[in-house]
Amino acid sequence: MALPPEATDGRTNLLGDVRDLGVAMHRTSAYVASADRVQTVDLTTGRVVGVARPHGKALGEDDDATAPLLIADGPVVTPFLVTQPGSGTQSSSTTLEVVAATPETGQVAWSTAVLIPREWAQRDSSTPKASVVGFAGGAVIVTVHTGYNAMTVGIDVTTHQLRWTAQNIRLGAVTARAAVGVDILEGFGPDMVVGLDPSTGEKKWRAENAGSTSVASAGPSLVRVRGYAEGGRHFDRLLNPDTGKVQADVPDGLANVSCPYDQAETLVCAVSSIIVALDSTSGKELWRLKDDQADGRSAPEVTASWHGRIYTRVSSTSAVTLDARTGKDMPTRPEVAPVLVNEYQGLVLVDRELLAYPTGG
Repeated sequence: MALPPEATDGRTNLLGDVRDLGVAMHRTSAYVASADRVQTVDLTTGRVVGVARPHGKALGEDDDATAPLLIADGPVVTPFLVTQPGSGTQSSSTTLEVVAATPETGQVAWSTAVLIPREWAQRDSSTPKASVVGFAGGAVIVTVHTGYNAMTVGIDVTTHQLRWTAQNIRLGAVTARAAVGVDILEGFGPDMVVGLDPSTGEKKWRAENAGSTSVASAGPSLVRVRGYAEGGRHFDRLLNPDTGKVQADVPDGLANVSCPYDQAETLVCAVSSIIVALDSTSGKELWRLKDDQADGRSAPEVTASWHGRIYTRVSSTSAVTLDARTGKDMPTRPEVAPVLVNEYQGLVLVDRELLAYPTGG
């Protein structure tokens, strides 16, 4: 079954590889975010069963949309950036509208609007970008930013009201007890890494390092912080999100490589010629596979990782699954290499289109 074209429009390169999908999955449903709507798709039939939209006129392009977040036993949450028309002497405004939909029907359950500060437009004419970073402490946590502006908000999932706002914070990761991001200091830098209490937005800690910095999720126990300190020194570390203390350095050779969490125990770092697995609690390197090893193995193209399995493509017609903890080939060979997978369905990129296939569990 094929997903709506918005799932891949503008997100594939000349080689046919896909990037930054605005898609989330839960059981046999997929949630496809666009600039002005989120579609709920029944993956067993390919039918769009519901469409949720914001109230305002959407900003940006469809490929600017980020993946929705499904809260356990709760709604599917999607952020939208919209314009609200002016009236009389009041000029138009830009608003973050957070829309929650019921997972089964895709219909709007509630929405909350947060005004983007008007002074942002005076500093930066670019369109803001928004993403739902996580859920913790009873709050849905959403970050909005441009090149010189940033804001993170916590919205109470029970009352649907804005609970807290953290100006100048571009958030990158949320764990059970901490929301970690960068304080951009009103765009004048240097960036400072901070940890917030997800319930209140209050600062828990501030890291000593400063410079041009990015923060990314690294599972429930770690966050990844990388960038350049003052003086040009590069750093790439895994931090304890509760304290901001360094847990481990990211191994050499992974400076520009993403390391997504497999939703079990492992961070899987992959690029064209190397795969490195890290323990998601300690940050310790478990194994690496690279081209032209002495044992004759080569690093295949990683398409996804989930629950201890790494899905790879060794050619256009051949897929292999690796054990995430050992790096060894698993005996079962999948027919296809999914780019997104759960226990029910895998999404596979075929001719720039996402097709759904049932999984074996």
